[in-house]
Amino acid sequence: MKCEGCGAELQCENETLPGYIPREVLESKVLSGEKILCQRCFRARHYGKLMPVHLKDFSQQLREIINSMNIDIVVWVLDITDFEGSYDSMISAILRDVRKIFVVNKIDLLPRAVTVKEIEGWVRKNLNEESFEIILTSATKNYGLKKLFESISKFQRVLFIGVTNVGKSSLFKKITGADVSITPFPGTTLGLIHAKIFKTNLYDSPGITTGRRVIDLLKPDSQKKLVPVKHLSRYTFKPEKDRVIFLGGLCRLDVNFESEMRPIFQVFASESVKFHETSETKADELWRKLYGKLLTPPFDPEELSMESLNFQEKTFELNVAEELSIAGLGWLSVRRGPLEICLKTIDGIYVRKREALINPLRKERRT
Repeated sequence: MKCEGCGAELQCENETLPGYIPREVLESKVLSGEKILCQRCFRARHYGKLMPVHLKDFSQQLREIINSMNIDIVVWVLDITDFEGSYDSMISAILRDVRKIFVVNKIDLLPRAVTVKEIEGWVRKNLNEESFEIILTSATKNYGLKKLFESISKFQRVLFIGVTNVGKSSLFKKITGADVSITPFPGTTLGLIHAKIFKTNLYDSPGITTGRRVIDLLKPDSQKKLVPVKHLSRYTFKPEKDRVIFLGGLCRLDVNFESEMRPIFQVFASESVKFHETSETKADELWRKLYGKLLTPPFDPEELSMESLNFQEKTFELNVAEELSIAGLGWLSVRRGPLEICLKTIDGIYVRKREALINPLRKERRT
């Protein structure tokens, strides 16, 4: 018997494991024929709290599930606001010989100046895949759902996959009408959830945690804060030489340039990420004093103490129409350059210089 919200096997023995429900509650629900939710789903839905449980890494099971269940096609859901964090090379390797559709979610969070055509073209250039279909969606705005349904209804067995926080289960619920648990917390889905539309069997899978995103290092309550909901914050900087810009307490940008004309760039991130500019001479002391306070995330200095973290440092040369993306946090987009950025963030976080998604030279508007 499974929880109807997250798909975990129900059990009454261990509250720290997925699917826990008190025995008396389970027996009562079975007798009354009511919908059965595990304690974790019940509290997340009704009280906005997510109980911590020990989770297995679903990526290790992915290949076995695809083969054993004779999956016809995989719907890989990506987050356009965190492309580097949601398109992971490990997952790509697992799915190398698997037929798939790429669903690019949350396009409503981008500035409206970016057209649908431009988004699709940019994604197609940045996917390291031989042949694929791309569908742009917004689960919150119901955009692209009809096209997605038409594409997957041609198959008998469809598996939805993706890293945590991309909106995969929201799309699954909108397409199928299944009463899955949808919360702002990461890792809500713990087991396979099945729904059927006509002859098509659809399966929602647990979100994958890669460990290469800033958001992966935070606790569930903090991850919830870091996921953008209504919009992305966009802040414009025109720094002088030898200035330092903090993106929360986990990312530091030391800016330098040779030109007499100051560079201009914008930083895009969740509204909960606090930006702060200071001088190079004050930066080290400010980082220590305001870490987890003014500089968030982390949202609690005890959550990830600076002393426990190893920071990596890498220098990037950037020019107009180039961006620097920090997986699970946000990205910097150059409006006037060139400039040099020395980026310091946690060791293991994926950082990538890329062609601009938010291109400063565009004139079209989204249609």
